[in-house]
Amino acid sequence: MSPFPNRFASRFQPAALAAGMCLLVLGCGPDRGDYPRFAVNPTGPALSVTRSVDDILQQAPLPAPPREDAVRTALLQDILQLGPWPPKTARDRAALDSAWSTFTAFEGTRVALGGLDSSLIRSGTMDRATASLNAAFGRWRVHFPNAPVPDLDFAYTGFNFSVYPSDDLLLIGTEFFIGADHPAVRGLPTHIYPRYMQERMVPEHLIGDALRGWLLVHFQDDHYDRNGRLSEELLYWGKVLYIARCLAPDVAPQDLLDWSQAEWEWAESHERQIWSELRQEEFLYTRRRMDIQRWVADAPFTKAGEVPQDSPDRLGWYMGLRWVEDHMARRADLDLPELMAQKDVLPFLQTYRPGS
Repeated sequence: MSPFPNRFASRFQPAALAAGMCLLVLGCGPDRGDYPRFAVNPTGPALSVTRSVDDILQQAPLPAPPREDAVRTALLQDILQLGPWPPKTARDRAALDSAWSTFTAFEGTRVALGGLDSSLIRSGTMDRATASLNAAFGRWRVHFPNAPVPDLDFAYTGFNFSVYPSDDLLLIGTEFFIGADHPAVRGLPTHIYPRYMQERMVPEHLIGDALRGWLLVHFQDDHYDRNGRLSEELLYWGKVLYIARCLAPDVAPQDLLDWSQAEWEWAESHERQIWSELRQEEFLYTRRRMDIQRWVADAPFTKAGEVPQDSPDRLGWYMGLRWVEDHMARRADLDLPELMAQKDVLPFLQTYRPGS
């Protein structure tokens, strides 16, 4: 039985057939977005890469504090909140050393790190992620030559942050990618990390999460309107995801959205119906944060309007990406910085072709 009321059931049942006809008749789908014109060879020096997680794996004591250490400041002071770094007094240092020793020896930490070692380090996943992010930021230098490039750190954050980005540092909470069935993930409190969120804690999502998170923070001051309409929110997400795909073309699109292949295929086959729901004026132009969150927030499914419960969540991200892909396919004159500068949603809606 369709989870939609009768007026929506007829819209969703033929969706797969319509998508198939689109591919057969129009030849659409695989080439959407005109990505090949942004294919460039990475340039510039390799990222500065550290693995602060090794200190925890080895239960190493904290070193003597240098004058500047952005990684430890972020990890010890901001994320774990164990104390100020660098410590200001001998008493601060003693308290920090004690807190660090307790944290590294904690049973939950050791369980998670065992999964990290097997899932990410010995498997070579972390090395592959390093190479992929190096290449992505090498392409970033070509498209955004005057923009900052961050240092990269693979950390353990105690399941606090999967990505902790700033212009100067991209810190990755590696424990969020050790696998959905690992005991450390299964043991997380479900009122904080429900099972649908645990299902996404897989190695395949590491690169996409890291790149997407850094881009979102980098662009937010100049390009994100916290009081904007839903349409503007989705356009921002769409532009970031489009640029991420240009920078990391080997990352599957579903991994950039923290989806499975099946969830991506659901969105593709139901795109016209999603647009029929989203395009209603009370949705598309609302400024109510609660209504906006329904389209972009983590959830078991997209809890907006009459969207069914077998949908993936955050369908607004997907729709924003599709707007941008169709627009860029028709605007060969725009480069990526010019894309980010586009704030008017209307031209994107005018060039959008649902399900094309």
